[in-house]
Amino acid sequence: MTYARAVEFLDSLVNYEKLAGPRDEFKLDNIRRLLELAGHPERRMRDVILVAGTKGKGSVCYLLEAALRGCRFSTGMFVSPHVLDVRERIQLDGKPIPKSLFASLVVRLAPFVQSAAPAARQSSIANRQSAAPISYFEMTTAMAFLLFAERQPDYSVIEVGLGGRLDATNLSEPVVSVITRIGYDHLKVLGDTLTKIAGEKAGIMRERRPVVIGEQEPEALAALKRKAHESGSRLVQSASVASVRSVESVRTGSLMTARCRLGNGNLYLPLLGAHQVENCRTALAVLGELAAHDRRIKFGPAARGMGTVSIPARCQVVRQRPLVIVDSCHNPESGRALANVLRDHLPRLQAGNHRHAHLRSLPEGETRGKGDQSLKVILVYGSLSGKLVEETVAPLAPFVHRAVLVKPDNPRAMPLAELKRVFSHRHIAHVTTLNVRAALSLARQSAMPVVVAGSFYLAGEALKVLGRSRAQRR
Repeated sequence: MTYARAVEFLDSLVNYEKLAGPRDEFKLDNIRRLLELAGHPERRMRDVILVAGTKGKGSVCYLLEAALRGCRFSTGMFVSPHVLDVRERIQLDGKPIPKSLFASLVVRLAPFVQSAAPAARQSSIANRQSAAPISYFEMTTAMAFLLFAERQPDYSVIEVGLGGRLDATNLSEPVVSVITRIGYDHLKVLGDTLTKIAGEKAGIMRERRPVVIGEQEPEALAALKRKAHESGSRLVQSASVASVRSVESVRTGSLMTARCRLGNGNLYLPLLGAHQVENCRTALAVLGELAAHDRRIKFGPAARGMGTVSIPARCQVVRQRPLVIVDSCHNPESGRALANVLRDHLPRLQAGNHRHAHLRSLPEGETRGKGDQSLKVILVYGSLSGKLVEETVAPLAPFVHRAVLVKPDNPRAMPLAELKRVFSHRHIAHVTTLNVRAALSLARQSAMPVVVAGSFYLAGEALKVLGRSRAQRR
C-alpha cells in the first residue's frame, strides 16, 4: 500500500473531528477489540506518560519529549490533531515517522477495521466476524501503540484526544499521568461545569501511580483531589515541586531560573507566552517524578532539550515582514494566553522589523483604533461550531484593529453569520472572506502584524498558504 492509499483509507473512516455534530456517546469496546486483534500493543509499551487537559496538553507533550531526548533517551510521541501532515500524530525521536512506515502500519491494522466506505469494506476486511467500526482517531491511536510496542522507545509521550476516561489513549498504562489546566471546552460531551470536566479528565489516573497536575481553578482542583483519593492515585501539584523565577520575556521566548527535583539552573524556552512557562513547570514536575526511578534524567540535559523545542501553530512566528503569527487558539483559556503573548512579545517582535511600511487601510470603511498602532493587529479568525467564541475573543479585542473572518475548511465550521454576530457584539470591526488564502491576502495589505487564530484547522490551512508545509514533505 502506498502512503497516498493509506491516507485515503484513513479518510474513509468516521472522523469525529470533522463531523458537523458532537459525538453522542463514547465507548472503548471497538478500540479494545482492535488492540486485542493486534496482539495487545497497549500492554507492551515502555514507560508511558499520558497527558490530558483543556489547555497546554500538546505543549507539555512536546516539552517532555524534547527534554527526554535531551537526556539521550529514545522517544515516541502521539499527539492530535495534526496541523499540516497526519504523520505529525506519530513521531519517533522528535520526527514524524516516514511515509513508508506509516503506510505499513495501516496495512497491518486494516484487515481488522470496518471502513465507512463500501469499497474499502470489500477490499480491506479479511475476517468480517472480527471487523469493528473503528474511527479515524482510534485507528491512529492503535497505529501509535503498535509502533511504540515494537520499537520500544525508552519513553512514550501520549496526548489524550478528548476528555480522558473514555478516550482511546486511556487504554495505555501510564507510569505518570498528567493533567494540565482545565477549562471550558467540549461542553456537550464533557459537561458544563469544571467539576464534570475534571471528572472526565481524572479518568487517566492510576492506582498507586502519580498524577501531576498543572495550575487549576479552585473548582477543578477540588474535583481532581477528590478523584485522586477515590482512585488511589498520588496527586502532585506542579507548583509544589517546581518553580520558575526571574522570568524575562524576550523576543523569541522566555528566560528563567528553574528550581525542581531535578535540580536548579537557567532555562531558555523558545516559545512565546507566560502560559508556556506554566507548561514548562508542569513538564519539570513530571520529569522529577520520572527521575525518582531513572537517575539518567538530569536538569542540564533536560533544559537543553527544552531549549530546542518547536511546536506547530502555538504562537508560531511564520513571517517577519510583515509579522505573521499563527496560533491554534480555540477556547477561552487559549484566548487569554494569546492576549498575553501580544501584550508581552508584540512590541519586541515589531522592534525586530526595521522596515516599517506606511499603514494602508483595509476595505469597508476601516477606522483607526485608539492607542499605539504598533500594539494592534489584524486578526484572521475562524472557528468550529460549538466553541465559546465570544469568551475566546474577548481578551483579544483590545489588540485587534480589524478582524478578517473566514470559515475553516471543515464540516463543523461556524457559519460566518454567527461569527459576525459575536464580533459585532464585541464592537470589533470586521470583514468576511470566502477562504483562508483570500483572508491572508486581505490581512497582509496592511503593514500591521497579522495573527491567525480560532482553530487547529484554520492554522493548518494558513501555514500551507504561507508555505510552511515544505518542512513536512519528507
